[in-house]
Amino acid sequence: MTLEEPVSTITPIITDAAAAPSASYSQGIVAGRLVVTAGQVGRDAATGELPATLAGQVESAIANLKAVLAAAGLDLSHVVKTTCFLTRIEDFPEFDAIYRKHFSDPLPARSTVGVVLAGDLLFEIEALAVKPEEVA
Repeated sequence: MTLEEPVSTITPIITDAAAAPSASYSQGIVAGRLVVTAGQVGRDAATGELPATLAGQVESAIANLKAVLAAAGLDLSHVVKTTCFLTRIEDFPEFDAIYRKHFSDPLPARSTVGVVLAGDLLFEIEALAVKPEEVA
């Protein structure tokens, strides 16, 4: 299958290694070679606890993202686009430094926006990844 071909199968990604969805959505979707993740927040997958700090939430959210990708047989190197959400846009430099520790060159395309997130959430990340042809 190439990216130009129609998608014949859409498969949800479900893993206990990432925080469980808190509403009606899949943790991710595999559609052909495309893998699209739901927004991953910093809740601990095992306990559901949310770190109090931005750094803790970013690290935990990226760990959840890695777990969803791993359930599809991928890792962060397959990510081509992320969208990141910060409740305090002034926290961008701290977030960016942590993000850069996890993603290597070539860095994915990225959008980062300031938003109001539910409860005590300070950060959320979603991603679009592409499976290599030999993995598809």
